[in-house]
Amino acid sequence: MKKFFIGNRVIKTGIAVFFTALICEIVHISPAFAVIAAIVTIEPTIHASIQKGLIRLPASMVGAAFSVLSIYLFGASPLTYTAAAFLTILVCYKLKLHAGLIVATITAVAMIDVEHTSLWADFWARLGGSMIGIIISTLVNMLILPPDYFKKSRQQLDLVISHTNELLHAFVDIRIWKTQGDQPVHSLTASFRQLTDERLLLEQYVQHQQLEIRYHLPNSNAKAVLDKEAVLTQKLKLIHYHLWNLIHAGRSGKQLDWNTEQRNCLTAAAEAIQERLSHWMKEDQVSDEKQIHDLFQLLWSIDMPKDPSDGYFPIESIYLYELLSIHELVYDPQSSKTHLLV
Repeated sequence: MKKFFIGNRVIKTGIAVFFTALICEIVHISPAFAVIAAIVTIEPTIHASIQKGLIRLPASMVGAAFSVLSIYLFGASPLTYTAAAFLTILVCYKLKLHAGLIVATITAVAMIDVEHTSLWADFWARLGGSMIGIIISTLVNMLILPPDYFKKSRQQLDLVISHTNELLHAFVDIRIWKTQGDQPVHSLTASFRQLTDERLLLEQYVQHQQLEIRYHLPNSNAKAVLDKEAVLTQKLKLIHYHLWNLIHAGRSGKQLDWNTEQRNCLTAAAEAIQERLSHWMKEDQVSDEKQIHDLFQLLWSIDMPKDPSDGYFPIESIYLYELLSIHELVYDPQSSKTHLLV
């Protein structure tokens, strides 16, 4: 049975709603509009809360203004709801207040069904309530259980590196040694798609943390870790580009014109890359470059096809080039000067 878990955003939403309603009660403002604004303002990151909050404030003003105008022109009728919603969406879209469309439209429509003693007073009351909700929600997101993507990004980076090694190992087994016979590469393709999704999630975590770190106290160690993770994430993107070229080249069905010794040479180089990649973040790794040197010599020993109909490059040269390109990305002398905190 799956364990029930209440996430941080749920907790922060409840806290924001409580304080918003409490403040509205103190200043004698209807809490309905303020609570709605508070609920939709909780975002995954502090940066998003602030940026979208600055958009939702003028958007709420637009919604309240068109609600008052529609009531003044049409009274309480179906046409009033239509005009308020239509004009609010139109103006918010034209002013590029996209993040505030929901709050503005709800504010515009909900104001119509309220008893009005003074439209001008109602305008400022609803607008003030929305502003309270947005401000309280943003402060709660910043001060209570603030988003922290450091742990998530580190765990995701470990996962992506591990699965990259596994996919490279599977490629060698299937395409170089054919341990699974003539099995098509669709299994490699499916694994690569999953790996791509995992890397995109890693990029999202790193991007979120890069935005979040500016709202925290200066920390040189944390900044160095984040910068290193960002560099490794970009390198993984390029490594996956070459890894996909390896997989795609294998779909041609061409047979490798290699003997056992040559296959062992490529396998040893791939294992050296996997070993270096698995220790990429943790420590300096001075490995034997003999495998890569042998691979480079093997590349130059390949004869280019004389008939263009056979392709400009033999499959062996494509494999070697892509593997050497991956090695070039994994091996970076400058990276040994910077360590991630483990």
